[in-house]
Amino acid sequence: MATNNDKIQFRGEAEKEATQVVDQMRLGGINISELARQGLREKLREALSDEEKITLHQQYKQGDISKDVAEILLDDGLEEIERERNAFEEASELDTTGVFQE
Repeated sequence: MATNNDKIQFRGEAEKEATQVVDQMRLGGINISELARQGLREKLREALSDEEKITLHQQYKQGDISKDVAEILLDDGLEEIERERNAFEEASELDTTGVFQE
């Protein structure tokens, strides 16, 4: 398990050079750390299956992962899953007495 002191590193000479080219083109440069952070978040979200997203939401609800981590991994999906869960709970609580299907 990664700790806060662990660094994520990869070898990407071409990516580094491409970053430097764009950085030099822009007045004031670019924030490479922010680009990397945003890119990593997007790729993590894209890599998750629907089943994994549901599991992550359950872990969040149980307190096994923090809200910050859940928001990084699920983004808008966190709100969507919560809405769907609430709608399902409301529907399951409806009084179906006297309702018959023909």
